[in-house]
Amino acid sequence: MRRPVFILAVLALAAAAAALLHRPCSLRAGDLLFQVSEGGMSEAIETATSGNYSHVGILDGSWMGGVWEATPQGGVVRTPLRQFLKESARDAEGRPRVTVRRLRRDIDTRDVLRRARALAGRSYDFAFAPGDSTLYCSELIYECFRDSAGAPVFSAIPMTFKGPDGEILPYWVRHYAAMGLPVPEGAPGTNPNDLSRDPQLMDIPVRWTPWRPKGL
Repeated sequence: MRRPVFILAVLALAAAAAALLHRPCSLRAGDLLFQVSEGGMSEAIETATSGNYSHVGILDGSWMGGVWEATPQGGVVRTPLRQFLKESARDAEGRPRVTVRRLRRDIDTRDVLRRARALAGRSYDFAFAPGDSTLYCSELIYECFRDSAGAPVFSAIPMTFKGPDGEILPYWVRHYAAMGLPVPEGAPGTNPNDLSRDPQLMDIPVRWTPWRPKGL
């Protein structure tokens, strides 16, 4: 009687995969998941960095894996992929607005994920300041992706907190005033949108399945 139970378990896992992704095998450990989110900080990040993304994480495993991310709520954590997708903004069809990109050149993803695990529990960097013990989302990517010599794969760039009119966005004025800090305009850093445009990355087409809250 054990064999039918085993077969049913395998079929259930396959069905779960199909329910989550149309092409589950296209994902790999080390892929970067760029997320469109909602909320004040997310909108301020998207406006200042001229793009749609406000968050990014590292896939740990394939479709059954988790996502290493730095979040304001929990700092550096490993979030189940399904939850990461559920927390994303949705398109008109109800699909998570998450784009998958992958480094074009070979890199030891085991090292990338080891670094992510070593940073688990670090607090979120609300000041977006380089060189301290706290981390924001794209800073986590910067720290984890390193070549065989230990040098960062991605480059830091001057940060900006300005809107299209060239003025610091009101959100960031209030954000830093609350911490008693100046806005670090021009300080070295990273952000999801500029990272997503890095030519070292290539697009991985994944068509997510639509999801809607129960009762809708």
